[in-house]
Amino acid sequence: MKKLLYLLLLMPLSACFDADLDFVVHDDETATMSAHMLLGPEMYGMIAQSGQDPCEEGVGTTNADGTFSCRVEETDTIDNLIAEIENGQKNAAQGGVNPNQGVSLERMEGPFVRLVFDLAELKRVAAESGADPSMMGMLQQAFQGHRIHMTITGKDIVETNGLLSADGRTAEITIPLRALIEPDPSLPDQFVTVVRTE
Repeated sequence: MKKLLYLLLLMPLSACFDADLDFVVHDDETATMSAHMLLGPEMYGMIAQSGQDPCEEGVGTTNADGTFSCRVEETDTIDNLIAEIENGQKNAAQGGVNPNQGVSLERMEGPFVRLVFDLAELKRVAAESGADPSMMGMLQQAFQGHRIHMTITGKDIVETNGLLSADGRTAEITIPLRALIEPDPSLPDQFVTVVRTE
C-alpha cells in the first residue's frame, strides 16, 4: 500500500496508468486500505529492466497485452495507520522519504475519523516533473481516458466533497490524469471525507 501510494506521486508524467484506491472503515478499531494499479507496457518494461519490483507489497500479474496489474491490501488498526502516517511525515521533515505522502488520517471528537487525500500534491509533483512544453500535447493525448479512482466507505459518511452514494456509506472521486497536467476547476485540492465509525 505504501509503495503504491508513493508510486502514484512519482509517475503522473512518466506513464499511462489507471489506479483504484479504496479505504474501508470497518468499525472504531480497524480499517482496510486496498489499491489496484494497472501499468502500461512501457512503464512496466522500464521498471522491470531496472530490477525493481513494482508490486513488492502485493500481488503482481503480467497480462497478455503487456500491461501489469498490482493489487495490494492492508488491514490494520486505525491507530496504527495514523501512527504510520505520522512517522512518515516526521521522516520527511528530517529529509527522508514519506511513503504515505499526500495522505492524512485523524480521529475527531466522537466516533469519527477524517481522511484526506492531497490532490494538490499530485498536481504539484506533476508540475515539477519537468515535462518539455512541446510534449504537452502528446501527454494530453496519451493520458486521455486514464484515471485515478478513490473510494472511502464506512458505516456513515457525515461529510465529503466527493460524490456520495445513495446509501450514504461511500464517498468517491475520479481524477482524470489529464487534470494533473492542465487546469481543471472541477478538481478540488483535497478529497476530504469524515466517516462515522460506530
